[in-house]
Amino acid sequence: MKIAVLGSKSLPAFAGADRVAENILHHLPADDGNRYHIYVVRTPAQPRSFDFAPNLRVIPIPALNGKHSKATSYFFLSALHCAFVLRPDLAHIHDSAFGPFAWILRLFRPRMPILGTFHGNPYERAKWGRFAKWVLRISEGAFIRACHALTTVARAKVADVQSRSKTPIEFIPNGVDPAPPIPQTLLAEKVGLVPGQYLMFAAGRMDPTKGLHHLLDAFDQLKPAFPLLVVGGFEGHNREYSEQLLARCRATNHVLLIPKLLSQPELFELVAGAKLFVFPSEIEAMSMMLLEVISCGVPVLASDIAENTEVTGTDYPWLFRNANPAHLAEKLAQFLRTGPGPEIAALRERCARDFNWTAIAARYLALYRKLAGHP
Repeated sequence: MKIAVLGSKSLPAFAGADRVAENILHHLPADDGNRYHIYVVRTPAQPRSFDFAPNLRVIPIPALNGKHSKATSYFFLSALHCAFVLRPDLAHIHDSAFGPFAWILRLFRPRMPILGTFHGNPYERAKWGRFAKWVLRISEGAFIRACHALTTVARAKVADVQSRSKTPIEFIPNGVDPAPPIPQTLLAEKVGLVPGQYLMFAAGRMDPTKGLHHLLDAFDQLKPAFPLLVVGGFEGHNREYSEQLLARCRATNHVLLIPKLLSQPELFELVAGAKLFVFPSEIEAMSMMLLEVISCGVPVLASDIAENTEVTGTDYPWLFRNANPAHLAEKLAQFLRTGPGPEIAALRERCARDFNWTAIAARYLALYRKLAGHP
């Protein structure tokens, strides 16, 4: 069976939904006769198609560089290539913003089943303006109607979709590797970090809903003895917020800044060396960042949104009230005073058991076979 994977933008992945798509593909059987083709944005480092693994081919597609035109052009050209050149047996789409372009597949490949996966509600992100949010909502409606079946990494999305569509939808969480390798890239040493002696925050893009400003408010209030490492891209869509946040980080004592996206080995090395990872997001679906920090065995202090407690459990002691810097400072002070307890190891075991990539990939494979009519 030939399967196309669309909506992802990079492989190897840097963040978010791309990392989910990569992990699913990595944990699918390599010897069952299926052949996977994943579309990515063309870059100078990946100018043409190549085999990433024996059962996985990467297809780079050109895209414009504009804020809105990049995804639009990439999705449009990916859909055309998939419909007229690749002609797969099944398509798996990883972004609800792909919705209008999924209808290209429905029009020109009417017998091909389409599986769609929700990785959150992009129109809830503060980085988008009013018009863009309206377009994303319209795209989501087209996505739901175009797909023959849906999955979501956020449990609440099941009821939302079922209330307005008969398209079947299933909750399939994101996953972790129980013991991920921690490479030695020497980046921590280069920036002067001592393992176990710094706090950390990281995000792919510094969107306001990632909550870094709440952490900085708490950090200013508490003034802990440990430096705070902030990692991530500040070139987001909300330029005014990004520039103000970047200036604030640079002006705050004891904040170390790496203002760029890192490779997974670099990021994992920094995460593994942190005394505590703070995750103050106001909105998530099911965060890969949160899961990967836990899988590295690092204590995490997280906001108490439902998507986080889906991972940690509601009885996890290191939760703080969402968007509440004062309570964040209080819990941070408590952690630094008492240190982590046995709940950190228990959470890692829980995630290894309940969010296992091998089991998750097996569920997707079963869906592929069911949709394509394969035994």
